[in-house]
Amino acid sequence: MTSFMLTSLLLLGACLPAKPLEDLAIINTRGVDIAEDSSDQIETTIIAYQFDAESQEITTTLSGLGHTIKGAREDANAEAGFSLSPGQIRLELYGKEVAQKGILQYLSSAVRDARVSETMLIAIANTSAKEILTKGQDELSLNIGQYLHNLIEKEIEEDSFPDIYLHEFTHLEADIGYDPVAPIIDLVENKPKISGIALFKGDKYVDEVSLLEGYLVNLMQKTTRSTPLEISVPIKPFLPYIDKNRGKADNDDDDLYINVNIEKGKSKTKLKDFKNLHFDTTINLKLNLLETSDLLSVENEHVADLLEKEIANEFTKQYTNLLAKLQEAGTDPFGLGAIYRAKKMDSSLTDEEWREKFPDAIVDFHVNVKLTNYGGIQ
Repeated sequence: MTSFMLTSLLLLGACLPAKPLEDLAIINTRGVDIAEDSSDQIETTIIAYQFDAESQEITTTLSGLGHTIKGAREDANAEAGFSLSPGQIRLELYGKEVAQKGILQYLSSAVRDARVSETMLIAIANTSAKEILTKGQDELSLNIGQYLHNLIEKEIEEDSFPDIYLHEFTHLEADIGYDPVAPIIDLVENKPKISGIALFKGDKYVDEVSLLEGYLVNLMQKTTRSTPLEISVPIKPFLPYIDKNRGKADNDDDDLYINVNIEKGKSKTKLKDFKNLHFDTTINLKLNLLETSDLLSVENEHVADLLEKEIANEFTKQYTNLLAKLQEAGTDPFGLGAIYRAKKMDSSLTDEEWREKFPDAIVDFHVNVKLTNYGGIQ
């Protein structure tokens, strides 16, 4: 925290008029909600670092109402004994209701403010941003904004879901044939947790998917590395190779849960039939097998081959189901529209045209899995 505060001070010195340190509070996190008593106003919940030597609290929480982000900040400023600076906002959290109505106007405000970093993270609250930030701050001993920032950035670094920094989100939102996503934050026993991935249709939150499906989306967008994942496959093909004393009933519906590290995941999508919107996607996964829910000997080469086959089948099924969900929601985070647009003779494609075409798109998924480390696994 100390290094962050020092960095903040150095940066502030270059962009703000000189003010006594004790008169400043640096906004670290901002929540945005529809105001409870006025649907045409927003309420912002501000988490800021303050430098008042007489206060024992480093973090302060304020709220303000307004028709704009700046107006709400000025309203919060009116009840504070210091000046609020937006120069170090690292996370903007949108309440579910405001996200469903659209967040472009608030993003545009952040983009136009030269003091706001392009690496500001974006997330969606499963309830209201105010509830997540206030209850979360009460539960945690550290700054809730810094906690959420670290939580999200860790998942991004592990390639668990796509980048959702300000510049990435606004770029995809504006790109024809691509839609952005963002992590969903929920409270579990009043402690914030990433519970899923929000799907956007343009700038509007329209549906959600699981964290596993968030990884599938990311894999369609980029090469992933060192991603921890837990998946399940049917246990029946593996029963002859599992310890008979495993203590579970041998029924056909039972699953074998597999914990892996995806050392490298790579995908390539081609449009093989322009007229019929028929795409072909090849996905290559190199996995390090870490643990299974049942004692399974993978030293037998046949068992390793069987695992690779079943994992590939599971990923293929997951992708097929996810595509159907995306088409029903009318959102394209796979970027199929961008591939289609690139193949058009005149390269022109409107957002409305692709929205009409996308539900008819067909994708053949071909998944290849290679286990790189296995043996006697438990």
